[in-house]
Amino acid sequence: MAGTAYLTRMPLGIAGGVTRPRDLTIQPETLDHTKQFASYGLPGKYVNGKFVPLESGDTISKVKGILVRPFPITSAADLAYIGVNVNQVGDNLKRGYICVIATAGNPATAKKGDPVYVRVAGGTTLSPVGSFVLSPDSTASNTPQLPNAEVMGPGSADGRIEIAYNI
Repeated sequence: MAGTAYLTRMPLGIAGGVTRPRDLTIQPETLDHTKQFASYGLPGKYVNGKFVPLESGDTISKVKGILVRPFPITSAADLAYIGVNVNQVGDNLKRGYICVIATAGNPATAKKGDPVYVRVAGGTTLSPVGSFVLSPDSTASNTPQLPNAEVMGPGSADGRIEIAYNI
């Protein structure tokens, strides 16, 4: 039987995937089809009762959870292609452990207990607004620390890292 041998470490996970399913609180939310998240595993806020991604200029106090990757799911792009243009339901991690992508900092050298930051301004192509980062910008107000969030250990070279949120 053919397969893949992992000589050093298994893959960390999928962005937005819950990593420890026993210790969590997930809440269903209405998503806004006009303000789509770029991917799963990103922080979100409430606007008019809907869970939406952060925008430039938001403060860290607006973060009300992390968009969880559900299974099974039809992507927003597929739904738009077939003409569905109504709000969908998504999952919001209020408390738990989740795999996210860090767009700045080195996940491979991260240590358990390191702080987690969120980009709220000064976004770039590689590190857009609303993404997680492991080291703050030179302009600290661009990447404030996310309260009650911490790194759970070293991540993988592609940016994936496990964080604890509100634990």
